[in-house]
Amino acid sequence: MAVVLTQEELKELTYLCRTGRLYEIEKWIASGKSLGVPPDVRKTILQTALETGFHSLIELVARHEGDQAVKDAALQYAVRQAQMDVVELLLTHGANLKSVPFLDALLTWQPKLIRFFLAHGVDAIKDAPFAQAFGTKIRTAIGPFLEYKREHPELAPQLQEQLDCALRHFCGEGNLKWVSLLMWAGGDPRTIGPVLDKEYTNDPECFTTALEEACYSGNVEILKRLKPDPGRDDLAQLLHKAALLARKNSVEYLLGLGANPNDKANGGSSAIDTCLTHFTFESFDPYRRPRSKYAVWRTLGCIQALLEHGAQWRPDSPRDVNSVRRSLYECEPDVTVDVLQLLIKNNGCSQQVIQELLKPPRMKEHLASKTWHLARLKLELADHKQKQARPPAALLARFDREKLYEQVWSQPMRTVAQAYAVSDVWLAKVCRRLKIPVPGRGYWAKKAAGALVGRRPKLPQIESKIGPTLFCK
Repeated sequence: MAVVLTQEELKELTYLCRTGRLYEIEKWIASGKSLGVPPDVRKTILQTALETGFHSLIELVARHEGDQAVKDAALQYAVRQAQMDVVELLLTHGANLKSVPFLDALLTWQPKLIRFFLAHGVDAIKDAPFAQAFGTKIRTAIGPFLEYKREHPELAPQLQEQLDCALRHFCGEGNLKWVSLLMWAGGDPRTIGPVLDKEYTNDPECFTTALEEACYSGNVEILKRLKPDPGRDDLAQLLHKAALLARKNSVEYLLGLGANPNDKANGGSSAIDTCLTHFTFESFDPYRRPRSKYAVWRTLGCIQALLEHGAQWRPDSPRDVNSVRRSLYECEPDVTVDVLQLLIKNNGCSQQVIQELLKPPRMKEHLASKTWHLARLKLELADHKQKQARPPAALLARFDREKLYEQVWSQPMRTVAQAYAVSDVWLAKVCRRLKIPVPGRGYWAKKAAGALVGRRPKLPQIESKIGPTLFCK
C-alpha cells in the first residue's frame, strides 16, 4: 500500500507548491517523502501544481507521481483549461490521452487542441462527440471535423450521421444560421435518424429527417434552405408533418411547391384529418375551459389553407368522425361554426359527412346557441322538445294506443288495469312509455263532485327518430 502524507506533511507540501518553492520540493522528493494525499483529500499535489501554472513545478511533480489515476485526472483538468503545453507535458510523463472524453477537447473551442486529440487516435465516433459539439454551437469544431472526415474515409458514414443529427436538431429549433452552416459543411436533410436532446431519441420509430423537423418548427426560411424537391421528396408526407403542429406557413409553402393535399387512398387529406383533431393540443388551459377560436387560430388557419387548395375531409371510419367531435367539444361553439363554414364554402366534404358529424344529441346541444349561424350555412336545428321518442315495439304490439287513451280517460286506472289483468301502477308505467297522457291525482273525485276538470290533452304523435334532427336544406 502506498504511503500517504500525514496531515502536517500535506499542509507543508501544499504550502510549498502554492508558493512555488521548486528546490525545496526537489529536496522533499529526494529525501524519499511521499506525494500521495489521504483518500479523504480531493485535491492532489499535482492538481495544486497545475493551479499555479508553474511549468517546471508541474513537470517535477508529474515526473515523480506514481499514481496513474492522479495523472489522468490532471490531464482532464489541463484539457478543460485548454493548456496545450501542459497537456503535452503530462502525456510525456505517462498520462493516458484516452482517459479524457474527446468532447472535453471539443468544448475548449481550441482547434489546435482538437486536432492534437484527433492526431493521437482519439475515438471520434463513440457517444457522437462532434454531434454534441455542434449542438452546443462550437463553430471551431467544423474545420477539424471536415479535415478528419477527408483523412478517414472509412469513418465517413459515422461522421456524416453526427453532422446530420446536429442538422436535424437545429431544424427543429428553427436556427437558420446553424442550419446554413451545417448544410455548407455537407449536412444531408434527407437522412433519417435521431435528434439531439430529444425524448426517445434512440427509438427508431421516432427517427425523423431534417426536412420533417423543419416542418415541425414551422420556419419557412429553413425549409427553403433545405430545398425540398418534388422529384425526390414526398411532399404530401411533409405536408402532413407540418399539419401535425398546425404550421400554416409551412403548409402554404409546401402546397405552393405542388404538394398533393389529398394523399389518402379514398381521395381524402390526412393533413385535414390531423388538423381537425388538433384543437385540444394547440393551447393548454389548466382550468379546462372551452377553447375560443382565438386560442386555436393557428389550426383554423391551417385548415383554411388546406381547403383553399382543394383538400378533402373524407373520414375512413365513424371512429375518425368521433375523434373530430371530441376535439370540437373541447372548444367553444364558434369554433365548430367556423369549421363548418370553411368546409361548406370550399366544398371540403360531402353533405353526408356533415350530417354524420352533427348527428349526436350532444353535438346538437353544443350548437343550440348557434341556430342563426347554422341557418346562414343552410343548416337547421329542429326543436327536439316537440318530438317524442318512439315507444318500444313490444308495447306497441300489445296495446292499442288510441284505445288505451280512451279507456284511461273514461274510467279510473284501477278499473282499466283489472280489465288487462295487471296492476294500476304497472299500467300507469305503460302509459308513460307509450306517451299516453293520463288524468292527474284527484281527477275522478272532482268529476264525481261535478267540479270543472278541464279538457283532456290530445294524444301526441310519436316519431320514428330520436331527438333533434339537423339536416341540410
